[in-house]
Amino acid sequence: MQRSDVPEVAALFQRVFRKGGVPSPQFCAYFEESFFGSPLHSEAEGGLVHRDAGGAIDSALLVIPMQVRVNGQLVTGRLMSNYMTDPKKRTRGGADMVLTIRARNQAFCFSDSANPVSADHWKAVGGHVLPIQGLDWRHVLRPGAWFANRAAAKLPPLLARFAGILAKPLDAALRRLIPSLVPPPDGEGTAISRDDFIAAAPGLVERFAVHPVWGAPELGWMLDMAALNTIDGPLTLRQVRDENGKLAGCSVFYARPGGVARMLNILARPGQEGAVVADLLAHADAIGCVGVQGMAQPFLMEALCRRKGVSFVPRGFYCISTRDPAIVDAARRGDVYLGGLLGEDWSRLVTDFHD
Repeated sequence: MQRSDVPEVAALFQRVFRKGGVPSPQFCAYFEESFFGSPLHSEAEGGLVHRDAGGAIDSALLVIPMQVRVNGQLVTGRLMSNYMTDPKKRTRGGADMVLTIRARNQAFCFSDSANPVSADHWKAVGGHVLPIQGLDWRHVLRPGAWFANRAAAKLPPLLARFAGILAKPLDAALRRLIPSLVPPPDGEGTAISRDDFIAAAPGLVERFAVHPVWGAPELGWMLDMAALNTIDGPLTLRQVRDENGKLAGCSVFYARPGGVARMLNILARPGQEGAVVADLLAHADAIGCVGVQGMAQPFLMEALCRRKGVSFVPRGFYCISTRDPAIVDAARRGDVYLGGLLGEDWSRLVTDFHD
């Protein structure tokens, strides 16, 4: 895929994933930055298009390169963002592109939001589905407001407003009756600057056999892109320090009063995961969020399961494809750090541009 293909591929995206309207200049600019703006971008690691006999693009596979380290070795991974074929055409392009993600052809490629059909394609070409990363963890803080928010899109505006009004006294009563709805006030974290986070993040994930490299240019670009996605609130970076003042971990999430805080990443030193989760929940509760939700990861499971009020729901299939048996082995053992900024939960193409 070339930059000159952006208008045509953006239009195909609109036909497949949206209502088929003409892509706006704003959408095309964001689309181009997403798939050509990364400091790691190269034609070899970029997306693919397929053209029909008339030269029109009828299929596309969108890719964002992301560097990972595998047992000390540097590997450029490929996030498979969107796979699409023109719904009005019969084409071999889609099938040909599926074959390009065969495990024997890939150093490491992955998708964190595959549907069941796509997951079957990944498995058919030698890929693997990771069960834990296919779950979201969830902690509801204000049940009345949570359900009022979910129902708002289906209710007339007047009824939605009325449901929101009723939710406040209901939640006040429920939070008195059900202590697990209210996180203990043990979050002692503080905000961390973008530069300090970029400096700290790589050291907090290097304990995993497979982990993001997060060099300063790449991580800075990811944070800048993530900050553009404000549908769930502004991007928030926090840090937690232990009793000796040493950095215990960081969290990256979106949050706004009255909304669901959406976690991108929790980074922690071994044994400090619970402290970072506690700070995230306490901060979200303090600013008036109705709940918190984010991808589950194997290293987080003990800390999450120790907290009352946490539940798990399916989020989509997390798939990987690689010819490297060390990556497969690490993934099966849960010795991998994936998701959030090493994924596409930050992308506006997932949550936005629905008009």
